Parts: sequence; structure tokens; C-alpha cells
Amino acid sequence: MTQTTICLIIFAVTIALYLSNKFPLALTALTSMFLLVVTGCLKPEDALSGFSNTTTILTGSMFVVAAGLSRTQMIHKISNLVYKVSGGSFTKGLLGYCLVTVLVAQVVPSAVLIFTICYPLAADFCRKMNVSPSKAMFSIGLLSIIWVGAAPIGAGATAYIQYNTIMETYGAVGYQMHMFDQFIARLPYSIVLLVYAIFVAPKMAPDKQAGAKEIKGGTAAPVKPPLSPIREVIGYLDFLVVFILILFAGKLGIPTWQICFAGALIIPLTGVLNERETLQAMNMSPLLLFIGALAMGNALVGTGAGNLVAGLVTRVLGEHPSGYMVGLAFFLLTFLMSQVMSNMAVFSAAQPIVILTCVSYGYNPIGPLLLCFMGAWTAYLTPMATIAVPVMMDAGGYDQRDLFKMGWLPALISVAVAVPWTMFMFPV
Repeated sequence: MTQTTICLIIFAVTIALYLSNKFPLALTALTSMFLLVVTGCLKPEDALSGFSNTTTILTGSMFVVAAGLSRTQMIHKISNLVYKVSGGSFTKGLLGYCLVTVLVAQVVPSAVLIFTICYPLAADFCRKMNVSPSKAMFSIGLLSIIWVGAAPIGAGATAYIQYNTIMETYGAVGYQMHMFDQFIARLPYSIVLLVYAIFVAPKMAPDKQAGAKEIKGGTAAPVKPPLSPIREVIGYLDFLVVFILILFAGKLGIPTWQICFAGALIIPLTGVLNERETLQAMNMSPLLLFIGALAMGNALVGTGAGNLVAGLVTRVLGEHPSGYMVGLAFFLLTFLMSQVMSNMAVFSAAQPIVILTCVSYGYNPIGPLLLCFMGAWTAYLTPMATIAVPVMMDAGGYDQRDLFKMGWLPALISVAVAVPWTMFMFPV
């Protein structure tokens, strides 16, 4: 059996395990990396290089920097302000809490964490307005999923570097994603869905006065004691300085990973986060998943197995498909699959296929790759899509029929807006 065949078998089993979600994604990724090494498909030094990859370091560092900001009282102060300025209007209040959710989504790298932070605030507002929380929970959940990491802030500020590393690993050389590219691609449909969440979703949502979960005192998101005034300021300044330095890193001649790493060190050194909170903020699962993806990419390219995978996809799409057709195909693929399995697993499985297919056509993979992500994150029609959905269903008292009723229109909007816009801005 040739190494190409062995690599293809490991790749296929890895994809299947990603999609089955029977094991943690990071565990699957590292196991496949180990098997690639012991079978000779990957050199040990290439496998271990992911742990010292600068993208791995800066991504984990930005998780900590963003967690430092979320530890401050910024969100709490903004929420109180929203309630005061709503003036007794449910729509104005929902608009404010939706904007708070969008803001939180830029500094917290997990949809379910975003939702658990924001929904007690919105639910309490609903009760003060004598409105069922079921009228607002889908709006908060939808935005928690769609807007996570959209802006180049927090982890979103370095996402483009991760994309570039993956593209280079899979042989897509000569293409560079830039800091604001993901934001540009995601902004139109994210704004349209923000408008939907504020003005349309409450009308589509059921009125379940008895069904919505009671939240007393915001117990869904444990309240931590405020930081001292000095640490509060450090949390703000650290995030702001890191963000500004990232923007001007090229002109300053400072490697981006060093900026992020230094910012991450300041957070525990000054006590903004304690040791346990810092380790939790590093969010090791996606980092290990990324390391495993790098190893798989090196093996697919090195053994030639990647060319065979891309060949299978090109047979389905045809000899010279338009860029719009390629982008639409991968958006729909990840969108449909993410309704019945973990969206992170779907994106991890589809990412190499997207890049390898574009390389085989000689296409720029940036547009299709961004659409692959957006399709996977249009994940709110079933409770299997992402863990944020069942939490949202519990908070709003929703059932499966409610999800379809509230979710079919934003899903259709996502396809109609995201595909043509992204392929126009990032043609192949």
C-alpha cells in the first residue's frame, strides 16, 4: 500500500470522525496527526511544527486578550445604559440588546458563551416590559452565532493569518487574505440579519409565556465581582493597544505574534485574570484542531493525496465552473451539513477540500473559503448545529417547528446576500 493511499484513508477516517462528533475534534485531529507520522506520511518535525507555528501562538494569545476585556464591566455598563434609553419601547430595547450581543461577539470567541452572557440581560428586560422572553431569545441566539468574530477585533483581528497559513499549507501559494477581508465578506449579510433580528424575528417568534425559562438574577452567566479600578483600566488599555499595534505591525516592524503574546502576558501578570481563568481563556480545543489541520495539509500535499481529493470534487463541479458556482456549492454544502452536525466539525472537514479544489482549478480560494465559513455558521435550524441552539431553545421555550418558522427566512437571506457579494468582492 502506497503512502498516498494510506494518507487518503487517514484523511477519510478523520473527516468521518469530524462529522460524527463522537470524539472531541481536537482529539481526532491529534490522533490523525500521530497516525500520519507513524505511517511515514508525515515527518515528525513537520507534525510538531504546528505547536510552534506563530499563528497558533497569536491566536491563543488573542483569546486571552479578549477575555481580559470581557472581564471588565464594559458590557454591564452598556446593558444598563440600553435599559435606560429604551424609554419603555420593546423594539428600542431589543435593538440595544442586539447591539450589545454583536459587541460581545467580537471579544468572546464562542457562540454559546456569547448567548449565556447576553440572554439573561435580554430576558430580564422582557419581563420588565411584560413581554415573553420567547420574543427575544431567537434574536439574541441568531446574532450570537452569525456575528461571532466577524469584526477584526479580538480573535477576529488575527483570523486572516490563520487562513493564510492554511492556504499555504495546502498549496494555495500567491494568495493573501488581509485583516479586513473576512469583515468585508461577512458585513452585508450580518447587517441584514441584525435588522431581521430586531424588527422581524419578534413577530415570527411564538409567545410562550409559560414555556420560556425563568432566569432569576442572571444565574445562567455567573456574576463575578468587579475588578479594581486599576485592573479595569488595564483590561481596556491592553485590548486597545494590542488592536492598534496589530493594525500598524507592518510599519513598526514588530511581528504580530509578539504583540499578541505580550498583550496576553499582561492580563495574568496584572491580575485581570487569574491563572485558571487565563488557561480557560486560551481555548485549547480550536488551537489543537488547527495544529492537526496543518499536519493533515502537509501530509496531503507531500504524498500527492490532495490532488486526488481535488480531482473528485472537480468532476462534480465540471471542467470550468464559474466562481459564483464554486462559492455557492461550498456555501450550500456546509450550510446543509451544519444543520445536522457540529458547524465547527463541518468547517474543519470542508476547509481542505475547498482549498484543494480551488488549487486544481487555478482559482483564488479566498472567496469560496469565506463562503465555506459563512455557510457553516448559518447554523440555527436544528439543535444539532451548534451547542448554542439547544441553550437558546431552552431559554425561549422553543421546539423544532419554532426553529424552522423563525429560521428559514434568515437562512434564505444568507444565501441570497452572502454568495453574490463575497464572490463579487473576492473573485476567483
